[in-house]
Amino acid sequence: MRNAGLPVEVMIEYLRLYQEGDETIPARLQLLANQREALIKQRKQIDETLERLEYKIGRYEVAVKTGKLTGEEE
Repeated sequence: MRNAGLPVEVMIEYLRLYQEGDETIPARLQLLANQREALIKQRKQIDETLERLEYKIGRYEVAVKTGKLTGEEE
């Protein structure tokens, strides 16, 4: 489960539910689905940050070639 990117707290809760037996299967499914949604949100944030970084890198690459940075720097 650690390789699935689950935080320790989630792994502990999952293990607790697992030890309680098959009646907790729906709760375990929900726990995993919630973690998937959290990871998708995190990936989206990382992708957006990478896009901004790529933009800045591109601007600085041009600045290295031309000797000046054009436009506003954020």
